[in-house]
Amino acid sequence: MQRLKECDQFDFEVATSVAKRSNAPGIYDSHLPEEWRTGGGIKGGILMATAARATAAAMDIGVEKFFPSSFSASFLTASQAGPVSLRTDIIRRGSRFCTGQVSMSQRAVDGAEVERLRALVSHGNLTSHPIGDPSAPPSITPPEDCVRSHEVPAEIMDRLDILDGVDIRLTPRCAGWVFDAPSRTGCFDGWFRFSNGREPDPLALLVAVDVLPPISFDFGHVGWLPTVQLTAHIRDYPAPGWLQVRTSTKALGDEYVIEDAEVWDSAGALVIQSRRFAAFV
Repeated sequence: MQRLKECDQFDFEVATSVAKRSNAPGIYDSHLPEEWRTGGGIKGGILMATAARATAAAMDIGVEKFFPSSFSASFLTASQAGPVSLRTDIIRRGSRFCTGQVSMSQRAVDGAEVERLRALVSHGNLTSHPIGDPSAPPSITPPEDCVRSHEVPAEIMDRLDILDGVDIRLTPRCAGWVFDAPSRTGCFDGWFRFSNGREPDPLALLVAVDVLPPISFDFGHVGWLPTVQLTAHIRDYPAPGWLQVRTSTKALGDEYVIEDAEVWDSAGALVIQSRRFAAFV
């Protein structure tokens, strides 16, 4: 695939696009752009969305009808900017769910193929019609009154390049770590949308659950916290507008953290839930 043009460097559609490899059934190519790097690798949400696109393409289904209802990924090594290959395997086709496996690999400097990610993806056509759903979004500070990315210290911004492609806003209560005053509550509340105004879709939700700063920042531990495993369940197609994101933890150790995420759309519907296991480096 061609390198992204300068005007497309932060375009989510381009960043997660896949192309079928000729004469190689089930294999797709993509290119991870440098502009979506964070910490020591490409942002996990971009990897997940790219993997979901590859499985949807292999199953010949559109993400508008069948979206990745369940996504479970193991992040094996840190992905770098550049070409990647995605090998897909269709496990089951059904009337309501289609399930596939995808492996994302990258060629290392020595020429060896290194597996970056392996995931199971179940694409479904179900929508959420909750009965007595207790999942109403918490009342938080509106986006216009939240802490914006340009207020983050330069030394932290240098390690969070992805902030140029997304608009993230943290509530003042949850942004204390920015000013060396972490709240230590184990909970982050904030807002997310793409900087170019692109409206959210199911693949964007895979970015949303991984877009806020690691919850360890709330305890004064600011640094790269790569994901080891993440499982997400998409409940419905999101309405246009801001996505409200809450991350929290009840398990923070010296070497790891288990982080839960919930995302609500502008209509107040809970559209995705996830749990992430990450380890400090």
